[in-house]
Amino acid sequence: MIERWTAADRSLRIFACAFLVRLAINLLFIQSFIADSDAYRRLAKAWANTGTYGLADLSGTPIATAYRPPLYPWLLSWFQLSWLQIGNSDQLAIATLHALLGALTVWLTVDLGKRLGLSLTWSILAGILVLFDPILIRQSTLVMTETLATFLGLTVWWLAVIVQSRATQARASDGANTLGELARGSIVGATLGIACLCRPTCLLWAVLWGLSESIRNPRFGASMLLICGTVLTPWWVRNLRELGQGVWMTTHGGYTLLLANNPILYEHWEGSWSREWNEDNFHAWWQSEQRARLESTPQGGAGELAYDRLASDLGWSTIREHPMQFLKGCFIRECWLWAWWPSQRQASFPVRFGIGLWYGGIAVLALLGFLCNLLQRGPLRLGSEWIPAWCLLASLCLVHAVYWSNMRMRAPLVPMISLLAVCGIYWVLARSSRLGDRRLPRIGD
Repeated sequence: MIERWTAADRSLRIFACAFLVRLAINLLFIQSFIADSDAYRRLAKAWANTGTYGLADLSGTPIATAYRPPLYPWLLSWFQLSWLQIGNSDQLAIATLHALLGALTVWLTVDLGKRLGLSLTWSILAGILVLFDPILIRQSTLVMTETLATFLGLTVWWLAVIVQSRATQARASDGANTLGELARGSIVGATLGIACLCRPTCLLWAVLWGLSESIRNPRFGASMLLICGTVLTPWWVRNLRELGQGVWMTTHGGYTLLLANNPILYEHWEGSWSREWNEDNFHAWWQSEQRARLESTPQGGAGELAYDRLASDLGWSTIREHPMQFLKGCFIRECWLWAWWPSQRQASFPVRFGIGLWYGGIAVLALLGFLCNLLQRGPLRLGSEWIPAWCLLASLCLVHAVYWSNMRMRAPLVPMISLLAVCGIYWVLARSSRLGDRRLPRIGD
């Protein structure tokens, strides 16, 4: 019956169902939107009330900052308008925004699955895995960037697949077209630049992907990198003007490096790889280092840059003094990134057990799906259309091998893993019913 609906009907129904499910979940946990652990709401309020992207000091004067990337707070700043609030609260508006972004992510997953070779039914199954993914559900109920970052990362990949398909058609009919390649690279590069303004790790993604594309298609790769940099330039100029130094991403990198590479954590790793380490001791040590080394540092942009440099220097100093422990830590951080269940502090045992079953099954199925497609016994085409996804995977693994790492930071990879997992399900069902090498229906079948 699903196959008989028109394309527009299918898209609308898929989006509407996903939106209602995510909105219901967000409303069920509406109180979670009160917390503002990363100060995104505070940044948004200051931006809306003063026009300055920063936090107010004790006198109420806003101090410009680049500690967090600007895109998500900019979106939240619109919800500070009185007509978008209920009882002076933006909780409902943020819950709706996250439900909208989550539904769009599900729809993009379904559409991308069809473009990559899956039938509609199997593409919808991939969308369902994204819809009910525990990490995405949890982060959708918090004032944090994972929901937006996952949507933007998938949008970039989806656009790349579309423009590559158009480029292939253009070459077949008219031959190589320089202007067309530049235009397609510009579209992808602009979206990639926007993604960087949400999640700084996307900058490494852009570099890895751009270099790979420059080898395959220099015009496309060069235009993608150029436009991506152009989108980021106003943010760099703003930071130069407000902080006195151009910052391409954020001034948060030093802290995340130090959080992942400090004497307290390294000492913990000598006896355990557990995520249950004493963060309070780290924060006390970090506070003492700040007081000892930056006692006379002024407030404002200069102070923020100084704290970032200090954290970065301390982090690299720890790495240089303990090179073998750093290498061990790289492996541990990768394990933390790909953990199947949350830490004890984040959830009860039944919840952790259920999440562990989910991600354990997804991991096995995704690996089976990758292998069967690699051996050309599955429905997906693991060709050049997957280069953006592999580069995203590589960039996240590289960054979080050195910087702070936990489960939620792999959120942008959930759609990719879900597409591979449904191929694993296909393989299991094919084997159990002795279908042999029979393929899943492709687009339009």
